[in-house]
Formats: sequence, C-alpha cells, structure tokens
Amino acid sequence: MFNKQFAPYVKKEALLYIWGFVGSLFRFLIPLSVPLILKFIFDDVLQGSIYTNAEKVEKLFFIAICMVIIFLFIRYPMEYVRQYCIHTANNNILKKLRQDIFDKIHSLDAKYFTENKSGEIGTRFFDDVEKVKGYLTATFGNILIEMIVLVTVIGIMLVLNPKLAMISIVLITIQFLLAHFFSKKFKVSTKNMMNERSVLNGFVFEKIQGAFISKLFSAEKRDKEELDDRLGQYEVLTNKHAKINALSLSTVNVLIDFTPLLVAFIASWFVIEGNLTVGSLIAFFAYVEKMRSPVAALVQAFPVITEGSVALQRIFDFLNISKTVKEKENPTELKTFNKSITFNNVSFSYDQSRQILNHVNFKMEKGKTYAFVGESGGGKSTILQLLMRMYDTSSGEVLVDGRDIKDYSISSLREQMGIVTQDNFLYSSSIKDNIKLGKPDATDQEVKRAAEKAFADEFIRKLPKGYETEIGERGIKLSGGQKQRISLARVFLKDPSILILDEATSALDNESEKLVQQSLFTVGKDKTVIMIAHRLSTIVNADTIFVLKNGEIIESGSHQQLMRLNGYYKELHSKQNEHETKKPSTKITKMISAV
Repeated sequence: MFNKQFAPYVKKEALLYIWGFVGSLFRFLIPLSVPLILKFIFDDVLQGSIYTNAEKVEKLFFIAICMVIIFLFIRYPMEYVRQYCIHTANNNILKKLRQDIFDKIHSLDAKYFTENKSGEIGTRFFDDVEKVKGYLTATFGNILIEMIVLVTVIGIMLVLNPKLAMISIVLITIQFLLAHFFSKKFKVSTKNMMNERSVLNGFVFEKIQGAFISKLFSAEKRDKEELDDRLGQYEVLTNKHAKINALSLSTVNVLIDFTPLLVAFIASWFVIEGNLTVGSLIAFFAYVEKMRSPVAALVQAFPVITEGSVALQRIFDFLNISKTVKEKENPTELKTFNKSITFNNVSFSYDQSRQILNHVNFKMEKGKTYAFVGESGGGKSTILQLLMRMYDTSSGEVLVDGRDIKDYSISSLREQMGIVTQDNFLYSSSIKDNIKLGKPDATDQEVKRAAEKAFADEFIRKLPKGYETEIGERGIKLSGGQKQRISLARVFLKDPSILILDEATSALDNESEKLVQQSLFTVGKDKTVIMIAHRLSTIVNADTIFVLKNGEIIESGSHQQLMRLNGYYKELHSKQNEHETKKPSTKITKMISAV
C-alpha cells in the first residue's frame, strides 16, 4: 500500500518521524509495565510471606512514587515529543504535496484544462490530500508502534503462560486475515467512490461558476434534477462503501471482544488446576486487554490506509501526467523580439478528428499591426494559441526571429507577449493587484499610468477605495467593459513586444471602444500588434489583414486592397454593414437592455 513515489516526501521528514517514534516507544511501552507490577504486588507483596506488614506498605509506597516519577517526568514529555514531531512531519508532507499539485496545475498544457473540469482538479488538492493526512497519521503515528506493542505483549504473554499465549495468537491471526480479506473489497469501493466524488465536485464547481447564467435561463430546476441524479449515483457508491466497512469492523470487533472472555475462562480453569497464580491471571488478563487496543487500532486503520493509498495513487497519477507541449533541455532564452513571426506550412487539429488549420503560411514583421478575420471556428484563436505554445503544431513550424519557437524556453517566449481576450479573468483581490499582474514590481504611478492608457483611471478613482477596491471573485462587482479595461491596463503595464488582442474591445460600448482604440494605436506604435475581431471596423487600420476560411488563409492585404479584391473579406464586410443598418432602434435597444 506504500507508493514508491511517496518515499522522497517521507524521507525528507525522517528525523521528525524518528523522534516521534522514540516518543511513541515511551508512550506505549511504559504502560506495559503496569500488569507486571500488579503481578508483583499480588503475588509477592500482598500474598507473599517474606515481608512484614510495614515492609509491604513501604514497598507499595516506593512503587507508587516510582510510577508517578515515570509517568510525570518521562511519559508526559515524551508524549509531547511524539505528538509534535509526527504532526509537524505530516503537515510538512501535506504542504509539499499541495505545492507540487499547484505547480503541476501551472505546468499542464491548455489541452488538459479543456478536457477536465476545475472541480475534479481541485479534488486532488483538497479531498485527496486530506485522505493522505489520515493515511500518514495511521501509518507513522499508530501502526508501527501498535505492532511493536502487540509483539511485546505477545512476548510477555508467552513468558507468563505459553498455552494461553498461543490461543491468543490464533485468535489474533484470524482477526487479521479477515481484515485483510475485507480490505481488498474496501479498496475497490473506495476508488470508485473517490472518482465519483471528483466528478461530483467538478459538476458543482461548474454550476457555481455558471450560477448567473442558470438564473438568466431559469435553469435552476434542471440543475437541481441533474444534481439529484449525480448525488444518487454517489449515494449508491457511498452506501456500498459503508456496508463493506460496517461488515468488516463488526465481524472483526466481535472477535476482538470475544478474545478476552475466552482467555479469561481458560485462564480461570488454569488457576483452579493450580497451573497459574492469581497474580499471573490478573497480569495475563491485563495483557489481553492491552492486546485489544493495538489489534483494534490496526484493524480500524485498514480503511483509513486504504483510502489514503487510493488518494495517493490519484495524486501521483495527476502529478505523472505527461505534457504534450514539452520544453527542450537547456532551451534558448528569448530576451527580445527583433525581427518577425513566421508560420511555415502549419497544420493543426485538436483531436485528429477535424483539421483546424491546413498548411497555413504567413509572415508578420516587427512593429506592424496584423489582424485575423473570418467565421467562428475558422482557426483565428488557434493561431494565437500556437504562437504562445499553448499547443504544438501537428505539422509545420512556427518561427520567431527565424528560429523554431520550440528552441526557446516557454516562459521567455510568453514573456514577450501580452494578451487581452474577450473573457478576461480577474482575481478576487484589489484592482491594483490585478493590474500589477502584468508587472509585480510596478510602482503605484506606473499602475495609474497604465490605467489611464486603458481609460480605466476615471472609473477606478470613483470607486469606494479607488485602486484598493476589492473586486470580488471573477470581478463580478464590475461591468464587462470595466473588467475589459482593467485587463487592457494589465497588458499596458507589462509593455510586451508583441501585443495580442483577441476580441479585446468587444465588451466596450462604442464611445469607450473608440477611446481604447486610440490608446491601442498610441501604445502599439513600436510593437507588433496581432488582433482578432468580429467587428471589422476595429481592424481597418491594420497593416495586413489575414482572412481565414475552413482553416486556410484565402486572402491577405490591407483593408483597401481586400475591398478591391471583391472577395470573401468584402462579403463579410458587406454582411456586417447590412446587419448594422438593420439593428433595432435606440428606443427598442434601451428597452431590451433594461430587461
């Protein structure tokens, strides 16, 4: 049940575990002397004839003083050492596991996040690590020392009376065999239950994120029905899990409780036959009781260890996920972007079932503005993701400054780029902190200048705490346009060589969009600007516009050149103008907005 990959985590905390083990030895072995002391008191002191009454009192007083000293000045501090060392070691391991899971989340490819739900990933970080906590406590806090106690108790019992000891050993063996039998079934049910819990967490997390949309479409009832269905599936697995656990513990615990009764009955017969002293009977029965504790602890630890081992396997399955976008050993650092970006015969598909890009070729020079237009699903955003190495090409190559981007370190490549998308994520922290994501060491003045360029400073200063205003989870206290301008400010603060705008002004009203477009024109003068836009009016000033259709570039040129071609671009432009002229009147638009 011990995962080999887990060994380095434990090894790092070995010293703490050793001290915890030493403390455990004192904690558990000192009480084992009590039955032997009772035997001495009954057989030698109380019933013995070699001591006078005064000497007996003296002996009892001496024994009492010794026990007080041992328990108060040895057992008590060693119990503290045990608790502190084991819990500190456990917490250090759990912290390292969570750090590694978080690092893995950051290192995973974009593909993983499109195929897996956030809640399922979060389950590894929270639920699975908590299960490992129980596993560590049982394994390093209890099991090892309980086994030592059990072996010690059996050894003492063999010395006191081998026949009675053998009967106890047979009963213990039966208990462990039964526990092992049930543990196999328990492991399967645990794995199924934890996998289903992960799926359930993913569902709930998704519905929390989409709660506003559910309200808009009155989908609460459907969501509840789906939740009830999923909870029903989870309940079936948890009930099966509970039945196996209950059957295991009830069967084994009956045997554990029956053992002292059987041993007491046989031991009493030995006393009657004169083969066992009363003191030995008391001591032996006390050790049988002492034996119950480690046996019960070991049996009850089986489910905890099983759950922990399954959780560990799930964690390391996650940590072992191989990346599809892999960095070369000793990659080159792209310190500055100097010349051009080239797509050379690039093809790409996400799942091999449908080709998104087909033999795409183009070149973008530094300091110019480029735009990609076309119908949804035509491959525009895919081109940007390939440029940022969120994915690797299926065939062909992407060159930056004449060199394949696979030669560069991924971090240095992305450091040259800043992106603003249609759906920008804002953290539940202050506006200033969200903007400083683009440059963590920026001064307040730099943050303010970036906000001014994005035409965000005015509305920020009107907020209760200005730049220190907490914007809430996902920025829900701000309008879509305000969030978009903060995202623009973040990129302006970063001041990248390559500015990528994927529907960057789509959430802005016409007036704000014009202002931001002016700002983009000013900020982007010495940069390479790459835009994706559905509103063609926003990209008419681009130096080159690439027109995509079915994953291929079918036209390219300036706005004027493309209009003169009378091709697909002009068709898109005409359709959009026609759509604009057919828009509802201002009055109707306001009524719709009010609804």
